Parts: sequence; structure tokens; C-alpha cells
Amino acid sequence: MSLVGLVLQGTEIPLIQAKNAGPPRPGQAIDWIVIHTMEAPEKPGTARAVAEWFAGPNAPEASAHFCIDAAEVIQCVPEDVVAWAAPGANRRGIHLEHAGYAGQSPAAWDDEYSRGVLARSAELAADICRRYAVPIVRLTVAELRAGKRGFCGHVDVTNAFNDGHGHTDPGAGFPWDRYLGLVRGPTTIA
Repeated sequence: MSLVGLVLQGTEIPLIQAKNAGPPRPGQAIDWIVIHTMEAPEKPGTARAVAEWFAGPNAPEASAHFCIDAAEVIQCVPEDVVAWAAPGANRRGIHLEHAGYAGQSPAAWDDEYSRGVLARSAELAADICRRYAVPIVRLTVAELRAGKRGFCGHVDVTNAFNDGHGHTDPGAGFPWDRYLGLVRGPTTIA
């Protein structure tokens, strides 16, 4: 069953509530936008399928705030609730799951479908940045440990807070510069 989650630029984002999430974090600062890959195919319906998996009776002890593919965004956890996504960054992060794999090359992230995923994600991330004043910068592991604010991958959380034991997404081929450029949006020259 889908409910309505976030409304982004007049479009209601469906909410498929993840089974495992919490506790609430009302008023807690959001410092990080954490980028993940679903380790699932780049095809229509992937965001919904993963969201339904997070909500199902056999759900893993994991969740994310949003699942994104080229066709839609599905919210799985309200932003004022902790998602179980990346130990060390759960309380202070908003977690975005992307259709695709950590092993994708830069070229694989540059096909038509991936460009659609990244554009849809960037629109959502830009809105999150505006609402929580998150800087549009990629953080190093050292900056993450120091508590600086911005964007990171699950791999960065793994390396900062879990001694390198954990997930490696979104992978070395993820196009960080292009993605953050999309989040910033078009620039104007005065």
C-alpha cells in the first residue's frame, strides 16, 4: 500500500513504509546526504521493488529514506525518522538508494537510463540541501570523521566509522563531479 510521502515541486512522492527504521529524530540536524546503490538492475520498477522489499515481511534489517530509478522516486522512511542504511551515518544522514550497481564503470553511469536516475536523484538532493542547508560538496573520509557537512557514499561511511568493513557503494565509477553539478543546477553568468 502506498501513502503520500514528500511533495517535491508539486509532485507527490509515494511512501512505502520500510519495516525497519527508527527511532524518530525530530529537530535533529541533517548533515549528510549518503549515496547508495541498490545492487539491483537499472530498469523501470526497481525503486518500487526495492521499497516493497524494505517493507515486506522478510525485509532485511535495513532501510533508506528514498529509492530512485529513472522513472520514479519512492520514499521508504520519513525524513524525521532514522533509516537503517549505513552504521555511523544513520542519525545525521538522509539516505538515497539508486538503481544500479557499485561495480558500474563511469561509462555505465553515462548511459541514458543512468543519466535519468542521476537527474531524478539530483532534483531530490537539491531539495534536501535547500531544506537542511546541506552544502553541495563531496566529503573525504577525514572530513566525514571530523563532522563536516555534505555528500558522501556508503563506502565513505564504511571507511570513516566501520574500519573499512561494510558496503563499498556507490563504487569507484560513480560520477561524483557530474552528479554534484546536477544537484547545483544550471549556473548563470552575470
